[in-house]
Amino acid sequence: MPTSVVALVILIALAFPGYVFQRRVRFNNPEVSRSAFDEVLTILFGGVLIDLFAILLIALFGALTSIRAPHVGEFVETPRQYFAQHAVLVSLWFVAFLMVAAAFASAAGSARWQALVRRFAGDRLDRHARRNPNQSAWWLLFNENPHTRVYVGCFLTDGGYVSGYLYSFSTLAVETRDRELTLHGDISYRAAGAKQAMVLPNVNAVSVSADRMQLITVTYVEANAPSPAPNGAGHASAG
Repeated sequence: MPTSVVALVILIALAFPGYVFQRRVRFNNPEVSRSAFDEVLTILFGGVLIDLFAILLIALFGALTSIRAPHVGEFVETPRQYFAQHAVLVSLWFVAFLMVAAAFASAAGSARWQALVRRFAGDRLDRHARRNPNQSAWWLLFNENPHTRVYVGCFLTDGGYVSGYLYSFSTLAVETRDRELTLHGDISYRAAGAKQAMVLPNVNAVSVSADRMQLITVTYVEANAPSPAPNGAGHASAG
């Protein structure tokens, strides 16, 4: 536990931006089991790098403007006295620092930033990502082309077939049979033994269990392109 004002400030400055970054990265990556020590290191080192960037930005802002800033040396030497005399000034700058650090942490951990890094890194990073063991087959297939819509066809274990646009899926890295994915839009279904898939009336979404799937097909559809035909056949309307 922190035993002084300076220690408390340092703890918050390190932990908060690192925590925001860690949460954003976890949200945009496969869900894996990690040790508490690994989580703490991610928050700590991520927070240090983000804090350095935030300090540089704020220092640059202070140098280019005439806004009054706290005197860091005096605050470190006599934190209680300095804070008592300049409580509003220190509080405002500390809040501004945390806001800048949190904003950068959120951006650095976002899917858009990761896509930008992949675009500049090229094929080498893509090959490395595919070899990452902490990714499921679903994760690789559904994130292969992030700027397209993902149309999924599911061949079921009972011989049936269901298809639609991907809405969500389990991000667990472990390939378990109790995972679920959801489809939305026009849901096409072909019963076992039927020859043609039909669009189900008054159905806008469906959940499919991995335990009920034999295999899946994935089609990446551009924004304005028509939906692919289910199972290679034309649509038929039910009812």
